[in-house]
Amino acid sequence: MVSAEKVDSYSKYVDYDNGLIDRKIMSDPEIYKQEMERIFARAWLFLCHESQIPNAGDFFQTYMGEDRVIVSRARDMSINVLLNTCPHRGNMVCRQDSGNTSSFMCAYHGWTFDSSGSLIGLPGSKGLFHGTLDREKWGLRRAAQVESYNGFIFATLDPKAPTFHDYLGPAGRFSMDAFTDYGELEVIPGVIKHRVPCNWKMAMENTTDYYHVSVAHVAALNLMGVFELLEEDMERPGVVILGDYGHVADATTHDGPVRHVNIFPNALGFVETYQSFIVRHPRGPMETEMWYFSLVDKNATPEHRESIRLRAARNLGPAGLIEQEDAENWELSSKASQSTAMRRSALNYQMGLGHGTVRDDGVTPYARIDDEPIANDHYMRWGYRSWAEWMDADDWPMLEQIRTNPGEA
Repeated sequence: MVSAEKVDSYSKYVDYDNGLIDRKIMSDPEIYKQEMERIFARAWLFLCHESQIPNAGDFFQTYMGEDRVIVSRARDMSINVLLNTCPHRGNMVCRQDSGNTSSFMCAYHGWTFDSSGSLIGLPGSKGLFHGTLDREKWGLRRAAQVESYNGFIFATLDPKAPTFHDYLGPAGRFSMDAFTDYGELEVIPGVIKHRVPCNWKMAMENTTDYYHVSVAHVAALNLMGVFELLEEDMERPGVVILGDYGHVADATTHDGPVRHVNIFPNALGFVETYQSFIVRHPRGPMETEMWYFSLVDKNATPEHRESIRLRAARNLGPAGLIEQEDAENWELSSKASQSTAMRRSALNYQMGLGHGTVRDDGVTPYARIDDEPIANDHYMRWGYRSWAEWMDADDWPMLEQIRTNPGEA
């Protein structure tokens, strides 16, 4: 595959010290191509929850960047992440979103693979291929590394990537542990999916954006009767958590609760308010597909389970009170990065700039900024600084060399 041409340095698009971001990164097709290679083809990405594939033969189809993958539970109960493309002519071998099966068959020429990706069926094996095809070499391609953390399944396509434990780092582990401390969790069946004509980064940063809530969601908040409460909440002091490789989270105090978590790159944006998490799949420089999953304690009553499902349906997704308002703003903000004239003006990320000191003193297991108003741009500046480092790195060893330690932000 021919890679997109690399610019001299992507750091020129992110002025971290002055809180300025070049609008070009929100819509440029060449930058997007590099993001697919330099971020999504190397990072650890969330795929699904173990409760969605509890039995042997269960599978769930999702994406790693723009690559379709199948997460399957093999006979031995191991978890496999398989690229959904037949090695013969490239056709999909699975067209269902989820289900249970003993094998995957390409509908073009009939090549068949078991739940671990091994080639087990080959029409014309003896008469056409003369018994010479090495089946061990022609199975479905697997992700380089797969790990489950608190039931959440992640994978990376890059064999040089660090372990997922190291990828999360102290801040990521603390944040995920805090968010998933709701008992023995399982996903409520069904995933809310919809597409928004916006750049994936514009949606990603919204997870920790408290500044927009009392403006963008004024109608929804008034309907809920909580507008005044959330308007005051915007200026309440909180804790900004900065993690390795661009992860961020926010908390009310040093020991929690964690309210929102952003696992870089495509968010896995945990939203404590709705007991849900979000995956934002890039679909081009100007389109993003949102997937919303709702979590519940497996021992929850039917009434509680239904209340969580309804809360998500009423607020998230294309018909949700909250998401409709967000999606329109993401679309218009992304479109404002396409014209020549608009690109001459940088985006302002200066809220809180010069205020708040990053602490990494061993008191808590992560770098943090204390007692800043919960609405600030510290999260976004850190995310885009990390984005530029990912984009400037030719491989994992180089990323490890150039990336900024969260305690030095």
